[in-house]
Amino acid sequence: MQKHLNMRRSPGLRYVAVLSALCGLFFPLLTMAQQAVSPAIHPSCQASSLWCVPAVNRPPRTDYADNELLLLYDARKPENFSEAVMRQFGLQEKSNHKLKSIRQTMITASTNGQSPPDLVQKINQQQKEIEASTNNLFFTAAVEPGRQRKNYPMALTGIETAHKYTKGRGTKVCLIDTAIDASHSSLDNARVQSYQLINGSAGGLRHGTEVAGVIISKNPRIGVAPEASLISMSAFSVDAKSGEYTSNAGLVARAMDFCIGQRVDIMNLSFAGGRDDLVGKMVRKAIDSGIVVVASAGNNGPGAEPAYPAAIPDVIAVTAVDQAENIFGLANRGSYIDLAAPGVDILTTAPRGSFNRASGTSLATAHVTGVIALLMSINRQSFRPVMLEKTAIDLGSSGRDNDFGYGLVNIERALQMNKLR
Repeated sequence: MQKHLNMRRSPGLRYVAVLSALCGLFFPLLTMAQQAVSPAIHPSCQASSLWCVPAVNRPPRTDYADNELLLLYDARKPENFSEAVMRQFGLQEKSNHKLKSIRQTMITASTNGQSPPDLVQKINQQQKEIEASTNNLFFTAAVEPGRQRKNYPMALTGIETAHKYTKGRGTKVCLIDTAIDASHSSLDNARVQSYQLINGSAGGLRHGTEVAGVIISKNPRIGVAPEASLISMSAFSVDAKSGEYTSNAGLVARAMDFCIGQRVDIMNLSFAGGRDDLVGKMVRKAIDSGIVVVASAGNNGPGAEPAYPAAIPDVIAVTAVDQAENIFGLANRGSYIDLAAPGVDILTTAPRGSFNRASGTSLATAHVTGVIALLMSINRQSFRPVMLEKTAIDLGSSGRDNDFGYGLVNIERALQMNKLR
């Protein structure tokens, strides 16, 4: 039996009815007013532009190799695994390498005139087992020499005292840079192994030779760890247009993979660039393998974005100071900075058996690499990067800061605190 509804309204229902009637009159008026004064809906976010911040028109990217990209996939896949993807997207293989340390196959492919960033986005959207990325660029972190000064690095960080106990024998350093002048009389040829991923002219040897000198030169005014062994990986060359020393993610990854396989103790990365997933993956593998990774903070100035690989967690990021312990003017700043070291007007080795003065966070990075080699040569198992942080000389603001990190590295204090002398 159908129930009859009670049509008598309670006071509450009468109130709701009145309110509904008022709303029916008010909201059409409000809508008309909004249409008259409100800005149009912004197409990029489908919301009123009073509340929406439209997409920023950023300048086009230039931090990757033109007309090529990288493809990564499981190394256990068959050799022809990528062929279908290459055909689908109009790619042409340029090189094929196994990154054994991370069990990946890396293909460098020509995009045949297509936009690498656009292709990367399309491939990653459609493929689950192949990862595409632009072949991002990296740049060495030294600048042309400035005014000459009295040699100071050794006394500033306690190297002269440390050399009474060790000169780095038994430690192995991987240098990923330009090729070096391995025949230089100041470099111990017996302790240097050179591998070239890129051929370099004499002019293209400068940066690597400068950095190598700071690490292992036999000249007592130059080399921090003259008895350490060095594996020199040539992955950088001179760009014909800009004159800068450049490399890309594919070359850097191959060099790092080789050094991981060689079980080096320290990896010196005196270069900087933007964030890159492949290089980040290789750095993580190196650190997980027990390798200490030291990298340049970058020479792009106080307002620059964080530099990679220095900004990767657990990498020792190094900035540069001068003889008076002032920050190098072109050095990057940021919360990722860990340590400071001498890096202004540094006397070091140069191609064709010569010597040169140079500045930049590259040289400071090499100095810290040498310090670590000295400490490791005394007791490899006990070394921890925190030893350098706790014994650094505080500079700038009290405590860790964005300019100097924990402060100026000092091996004499590290030896004393850790009872290694």
